Amino acid sequence: MTGRERLNAVLRGEPVDRPAWTTLVDGATLSIAPEELRGNGGLDFYRHLGCDIFLLDGWGTPHAFRSPDLRWGEGVAVRSWAEGADCVTTVQTGRGELRTVTRRGHPVRYPVTTLEEVRLYRELWEGARFVGHDDTPVLAALDALIGDDGCVARFWGPSTIPRLLECDMGSEAFYYLLHDHREEMEGLIDAIHQRELEAFRLLAEGPCDVVILCENTSIYYISPEVYRRYNGPHVRDFVEIVKAAGKTALVHMCGHVRALLQEFRWTGMEGIHALTPPPTGDTPWELALDVLGEETILFGVLDPTIFCLGPVEQIGPALDALYTPRLRRSRLVLWAAADGIAVPLERFLAIKAWVEKQAG
Repeated sequence: MTGRERLNAVLRGEPVDRPAWTTLVDGATLSIAPEELRGNGGLDFYRHLGCDIFLLDGWGTPHAFRSPDLRWGEGVAVRSWAEGADCVTTVQTGRGELRTVTRRGHPVRYPVTTLEEVRLYRELWEGARFVGHDDTPVLAALDALIGDDGCVARFWGPSTIPRLLECDMGSEAFYYLLHDHREEMEGLIDAIHQRELEAFRLLAEGPCDVVILCENTSIYYISPEVYRRYNGPHVRDFVEIVKAAGKTALVHMCGHVRALLQEFRWTGMEGIHALTPPPTGDTPWELALDVLGEETILFGVLDPTIFCLGPVEQIGPALDALYTPRLRRSRLVLWAAADGIAVPLERFLAIKAWVEKQAG
């Protein structure tokens, strides 16, 4: 089977000729790879490994999807500039300003931390809209680069609650304001979600057959009760809209999610992307199957204790123990994720050697 055939078979619940596996690297790993493997933003590296390429958007390539495109209403001015290691972004309206400061892509100053900022942010979203674009040429360009070695998934998000918790408010301001001003906070949540429903429809109408909602969900910042009341219904809306278009709806959740598995069942999600077992995460893959069902699609993160630490010759035996007969029958894609960390080539080659032994 080709990489494209193998991944599509997993997504459809059909048999495969060997375990499906993929990886994702960036400059950290490519900078220590042999020079001849550094081209095409990781694609040359993936082909050398012979893994099944599962590209998230145009990762590492010059091609980028444009839709859904968020547009603020009239009279809103957005400015961004650098201040040393920080990136400052302001959103200016006639009623005030929201200011965000990020460092290496992570917020160090959230734009919404007071009740007045909640009200201003709600007005912004009530006047916002998502605009669609024809992304067919982008997918065609990416497919031409990948060929039969894999496929592309649309990677978008997060939805309203993770957006507020991770990007716009932070957990402290979110929960204090939700407790003290529930009606105002729920008004903001509803205003954002109503616009995001437009984004979900545009994603469903787009050219990609697999759409992944990037949530980064973790029990460290959301309880089962909050997920059930707010986040879960939003994810369910995403799943229903994408599935109605005949496409596969996955949710990227790379945190500690064991206590949330029962809540996930209600959303109808077809699978989890980046499900992470202990000790980095807290959710064994087979436990997810216990709760969500055997037909659940799992992109399972290969834990760093196996992939990055310890003797490289122990990677194969560790995979032997990990890959149980049940998992061999499941819709599992082994994901040796290496974005943001430098992993030597020999460790990827150890996975390749193990996978090749499983063929046939």
